[in-house]
Amino acid sequence: MILQMRTLLLLFFAVSTAAFAQQGNCRELRGCERKLCELQTQLEYAKQYGRTDKIRGLEKAIQRVQTKCGAGSVAYAQDVDQKILEKEKKVSERTFELNEAIRENQHAEKIAKRKRKLEEAKAELEAVKNAK
Repeated sequence: MILQMRTLLLLFFAVSTAAFAQQGNCRELRGCERKLCELQTQLEYAKQYGRTDKIRGLEKAIQRVQTKCGAGSVAYAQDVDQKILEKEKKVSERTFELNEAIRENQHAEKIAKRKRKLEEAKAELEAVKNAK
């Protein structure tokens, strides 16, 4: 009896640790990718424990997320377009700040800092455009 209890506890902690580790990976993701990761994790557990109703529901949910968030979907395109607009606005703001610092003859350190921030913003914009 005690051996069975220890075995069950060990199994419980092993499964809990694996679940926590998997959820930790999902937490690093955002938006559709995170939702898809969480659903796939739940699907793995449902399959592991033979919960057929849960499996069907999760498979349908995964299909909906893939349809809604797939690279060809309208929602995905709008999300990427929104990110591009945000990054373009940031580049514009950084350009204005740099020009203002130059116009006001600020210290070379401040101008260099503004240039560095502008280059970072441009790199972020290019990364988003290339991901599209």
